[in-house]
This record gives sequence, structure tokens and C-alpha cells, in this order.
Amino acid sequence: MTNRILKIEVKYRNEVIAIKGLLLEMRKMPVRESEIIGIEDVCRLTGYAKNTFYQHVHQNKIPYHKPEHGGRKLIFFRSEIENWLKGRKPETSEAYCERKELELYNSMKGGVN
Repeated sequence: MTNRILKIEVKYRNEVIAIKGLLLEMRKMPVRESEIIGIEDVCRLTGYAKNTFYQHVHQNKIPYHKPEHGGRKLIFFRSEIENWLKGRKPETSEAYCERKELELYNSMKGGVN
């Protein structure tokens, strides 16, 4: 029984290491500079006031991100804001990870993204 548990633990540990590797590779993927925009750019793009966006952020009605280092500055992706304006739901983090994992897999296998 103990040997079986150890094998399962090793299997899951290896899977976690593989997932961490994929996430590190995803971090290295270049993002177009113009794709990342701040609150001022979002206001110019949409015509809404800053206060309106802060309310949307507080209510999780608009797709936004915060830097990993824990800063207070909000980051927006132009494509997410454009999709939000078109009325599409923003991609969930789970769907994003699945899509990026598939893209990475396809790129490693020579497939089509």
C-alpha cells in the first residue's frame, strides 16, 4: 500500500513539475506592447469615465489584471476590452490556460494553432 502511494505521489509531482514548466514557457511568450493598456487608454478606447471603469472592476464586470508583484496598477488587454465592448464574455482563466496549453502543444508538435 505504501509503495503504491509513493508511486502516485511521484506521478503527481512530475505532473506538477510539467505544468509549472508550461506556465514558465507561457510567461516567456511575447505580448505586443500595444496589447497591454492602462486605465487611461481604456477610457479613450471606450469613451467611459475612469470612475465608471473602477466601478466595473470592483464589480468584476470588465476583464482586468493586476501585476504579479502585487502593485495597485490595473492592466487591461486591448483584445479583451474590444471583446467586452462587443458584448462577448471574457475568456475564463481556465479556458485561457486550456487554449494556451493547446497552442503550446501544437507548436511543439508542429501542429496548427
